[in-house]
Amino acid sequence: MSQKQTVIIFGATGRTGASIVNGLVNSDKFNVVAAIRPASKDKPEVEQLKSRGVEIRLVDISAVDDSTVEALRGVDIVISATSGSTISAQKQLVDAAKKAGVKRFIPNDWASPCIRGVRQYYDDKKVIQDYILGLGMGYTFIDVGIWYQVIIPPVDPTKQLLPGQIESFAKIYRGGEVKNAFTDKGDIGIFVARIIDDPRTLNHYVFIWGEEATKRQVLDIAENVRGVKIETTSVSPAEAEKELASARAAGGFPQILTEYEYSFWVRGDNTIENAKKPEYGGALDARELYPDIKPVTLTEYAHSFYGKSN
Repeated sequence: MSQKQTVIIFGATGRTGASIVNGLVNSDKFNVVAAIRPASKDKPEVEQLKSRGVEIRLVDISAVDDSTVEALRGVDIVISATSGSTISAQKQLVDAAKKAGVKRFIPNDWASPCIRGVRQYYDDKKVIQDYILGLGMGYTFIDVGIWYQVIIPPVDPTKQLLPGQIESFAKIYRGGEVKNAFTDKGDIGIFVARIIDDPRTLNHYVFIWGEEATKRQVLDIAENVRGVKIETTSVSPAEAEKELASARAAGGFPQILTEYEYSFWVRGDNTIENAKKPEYGGALDARELYPDIKPVTLTEYAHSFYGKSN
């Protein structure tokens, strides 16, 4: 029996990170380590990780130094799934991983296919990818499309995952016929456990997805499951451009959200067909790599979500 690889996850208690931890622990193929900021070491979430057999190492991605290199000794794979505010700090983490002898680095992507000049957040992440490539560090870049948890909104506005989630869902761009790729958050970790154990994915971009659908199709699913008609608002091309310009002028989180919406519903970047194109990175299709994995469907997720008190 081959020795288990050791994988350390930064952001292990976050939404994406938690899915990855679940996938890796449930696979029973890895020694799973969580990189936890010293200030968070006593939080209940960390105790829960320990109870599942996850090793805890105290590391702060925002304060990388020689101790970080030591914390990464013996680690085969680094996975970054931290908050967006730490994107640029990954350069120092990549340096530390390289010094420690890490074989594969998976940066904080976990979003949708795009090209430069459309989303500033994407461009910032591409800087990190370029840095990894320049160092000659082993890597896998992974995107996941739109989470089901983001596109399917709650009934109760106080339970929105993102600001304006309900309002955004009701907006129709280009007739609602632009196709997008979606993934259930819970499936991310299942795919990641396979991807990082696969030599075919080393030094490649991989796209995880569960289903492709248009906004109209997702609306139909939500309406059928809830048994209500959702009132929509059509947004003209001129209005979409105005929204984009206004958000870019405001900067910050409004810019990030609006540039995503524009990329998704106006440009149509987020499809498996685009992800595979050279200009988008030439992705390997995770569903083609692992046809035995049966992702949750949008309809299944909607039934589960609306069956709860949302």
